[in-house]
Amino acid sequence: MARKTKAEAERTRAALIDAAVTVFLQRGVARATLEEVARAAGVTRGAVYWHFADKMALFLAMEERARLPLEDLVARIDALEGDDPLEGLAEAVVESFATLESDPDRRQVLTVLLLRCEYTEDMAPALDRQRQAETGLQAALARAFQRAAVAGGLAAPWTADLAAMAARSMTFGLVQSWLFSGGTLPLVDQGGAAVRALLGTMRAGAPSPRP
Repeated sequence: MARKTKAEAERTRAALIDAAVTVFLQRGVARATLEEVARAAGVTRGAVYWHFADKMALFLAMEERARLPLEDLVARIDALEGDDPLEGLAEAVVESFATLESDPDRRQVLTVLLLRCEYTEDMAPALDRQRQAETGLQAALARAFQRAAVAGGLAAPWTADLAAMAARSMTFGLVQSWLFSGGTLPLVDQGGAAVRALLGTMRAGAPSPRP
């Protein structure tokens, strides 16, 4: 019986997080209330407080359940192998985009995190995680471009750090545009093509961009 009760509690907790995503999307995190989340989940307000001390605890539980796109991309970049780091990097970005496009539930959570909330002091853990992910991606990209510089060289005026900044900014911007479009932007097709075009300008022998 105890095992069944624990399983039911876990299902209720998961249902509350799912309901919170729906309410946060509709109302924004700041305007949403626990009463609205309880109604969306089909439970009492007391059931919400049984699992979460307040709305912030519920928000952080939702945030912890989602893998950030930048975290996913760092893992893919660090696993790269092969003699062509730039091609491998392009493939890693496109694969990361494909993973995002295939997961509508993750898209909803990311929309809440990146577009539907104001990061107050109480949300510092979530914001710190995003900052760490961005810093981690910058470092992973710089390592990849350093390998590219050794393997075949980078076109002027690109350096590993400058190329990493440009690739990070484009990748993150494309993800935000995709979320803002409600998932209608062809992230793999158009976003992937944009990333490949940018990386193409970095390959040794490519025409130098005009000042």
